[in-house]
Amino acid sequence: MTNDPSAFFRDMLGQWERMANSFGGDTLRSEEFTRSLHGANAASMAMQGALGQAMDKALASTNLPSRNDIADLSARIGQIEASLARIETMLAAANGPAPTRAGPKRTRKPPTA
Repeated sequence: MTNDPSAFFRDMLGQWERMANSFGGDTLRSEEFTRSLHGANAASMAMQGALGQAMDKALASTNLPSRNDIADLSARIGQIEASLARIETMLAAANGPAPTRAGPKRTRKPPTA
């Protein structure tokens, strides 16, 4: 054995990595780990669903919109904007371009009456 502390540390780190990889690989391949991970995932999804329903009920009882309500409103507003754009396009095609209105003159003098 040498007196080099960095070599000792590298050797110790290498041994620790091999042990961790071996343990992790064996654990991840086991059927019990897979079942427990699946169960934890299912429980998490069930809790998220229950929390979402509870939030919807709480928001409904306080007369506030839920996330789904806001998404529905956003979709409806998008449809209305698309309809308005079509109407504006049709009107512009039928009547020609809209006349431009001259704005006020940009001078330092106040307008005269």
